Amino acid sequence: MRKIAAVLVVVLMAALAGYTQNCTQTTLNNYLGSGFQCTINDQTYSSWTYTSESNPPGFQIPAGSVTMTPITTPQDPGFQETAPWGVSTSTGILSQASTFEWTVNSVSPMTDLSLSIAGVGFSGTGSVNVDEAACLGGLLPTCSGGTIVDLSVFCNSTECNQSSTYDQMNFAGVHEISVEKDVLLTAGTDGSAEVSITSDQFSESSSTVPEPGTLGMMGAGMVALAGFARRKFNL
Repeated sequence: MRKIAAVLVVVLMAALAGYTQNCTQTTLNNYLGSGFQCTINDQTYSSWTYTSESNPPGFQIPAGSVTMTPITTPQDPGFQETAPWGVSTSTGILSQASTFEWTVNSVSPMTDLSLSIAGVGFSGTGSVNVDEAACLGGLLPTCSGGTIVDLSVFCNSTECNQSSTYDQMNFAGVHEISVEKDVLLTAGTDGSAEVSITSDQFSESSSTVPEPGTLGMMGAGMVALAGFARRKFNL
């Protein structure tokens, strides 16, 4: 009976995980807050935080102005953030900075992380830089027990093309990744810069994962089995 009970606990926990709400397209403020989590395919996203600032103050991008769009590509899911980042010496908005943090847990091992930007441009001394630190197999800021990798994309007078606006990293499979992403736009002494989309995708190995509906049916079946076993044991 103890072995049956242990199996029931594992299966029921998996079944409950299958009922975690799906990530939806909405503004970032709906993702913030203690305890919030959502799923894309077999990945669970949680622990979202966000901060933003500008020079001069008052032109930062609030969480309610950032649209979160789940990327549901099989074995390569992730998130796209859309916002009206823009600076220029002509408007007097000299810089904007936004910092995103979140954690991804996956049933299948994740083996690749990619970072990209779109809707990006500059003039004169303007520049866009997006830097990302990811802890593979642990949690930031300490990344205890994990490994930190860095990704970076940019657009400025030095380079602004597909090579500079896309970066990716391959690694041994992990089931947890903690991410901190910094978006920085500066106008410099005489210029402008803008970016409207940043994207992260977490590629997986080809391990077969039960669908949430299948997990739910398995859980229901095991509950029924548990009831039958208890009645039989009591006879």
